[in-house]
Amino acid sequence: MKKNLSALFIVLMISTVPLMAQKRLYFGLAGTGLSSVIINQNNYGLPFEMDYAFTMGVGGNANIGFDFNEHIGLKLEIGWAKLGQKYDDLYNDTIYTRNVKLNYLQIPLLFKFRTGGEVAKFYVMAGPQFNILLSAKQEYLKQEDIWDDEYTPGGWTQPIKIGESTITDRYNMLDIMGRIDFGVDIQIIPNLFLNAGLTFAYGFMEINAPDWQIKNSDGNYDPSHNAYGGMTVGINYVLPVGGK
Repeated sequence: MKKNLSALFIVLMISTVPLMAQKRLYFGLAGTGLSSVIINQNNYGLPFEMDYAFTMGVGGNANIGFDFNEHIGLKLEIGWAKLGQKYDDLYNDTIYTRNVKLNYLQIPLLFKFRTGGEVAKFYVMAGPQFNILLSAKQEYLKQEDIWDDEYTPGGWTQPIKIGESTITDRYNMLDIMGRIDFGVDIQIIPNLFLNAGLTFAYGFMEINAPDWQIKNSDGNYDPSHNAYGGMTVGINYVLPVGGK
C-alpha cells in the first residue's frame, strides 16, 4: 500500500512540473486610445438638453500580471485616463458647444484567460475597475465665446456660473466600472511580448455629486454614468516562475 501511495505521489509530482513551468510574472506599460461617453447628460436645469458629439480620450498604465498556468492569470493595472463628453446644439438660432473633461486614476483588477500557440495567444480579460477622479474641467461656449452667464436652477437659492472652467466639485470622487478586454499576446523574444486589443468599460455608479443631481428642463433626472471603448497596445517583460 505504501509503495502504491509513493508511486502515486511521484506520478503527481512529475505531472505538475509542466504546469509549474507555465507560471510567469510579467511587468508592462500600455497606452490606450478611446472614445468616451457620459450616459444621461446633466445640463443643470437649463432650458435645453444638448446633443452628443463624438468624444476622443487617451489613457496609459503600468501593470503587473501573473499567469498561474498556460491559460489562467490575473492582471493589475495602475493608470490614468481622460474621459468625458463633448456636446453641441443649436437653440434659438444660437450655437452652443460644451466639452467636459474628466481625468481619472484607474485601478483595474482583471481575470485573464488565454488560448493559442507558442507565438500568439488570444486573450479575454474581465473584472472591476476603480476610477478615482483627479480633476474635472469644461469649456462651455456660446457662439464661440465662453458662456459667462449665471443661472439659478430650480430649488436653488444661489446662481451658478454656467461656463465655470473647473467643475471638480460637481462630480463624485469614485466610480466603479465593469471592464472587459479582447486581444492577442504576441511573443517576440523569450522574455518579451507585445499585446494589442480592444477594451470596453461601463460605470455602475452615479458620477454627479449629490448637490448637482439637478432635474432637466422637463422636470426629470436620470443618473449619469461613464462608459468608453477603445484600443490598447502594450509591451511586457516576463520573469519566469517555476523553472522556465
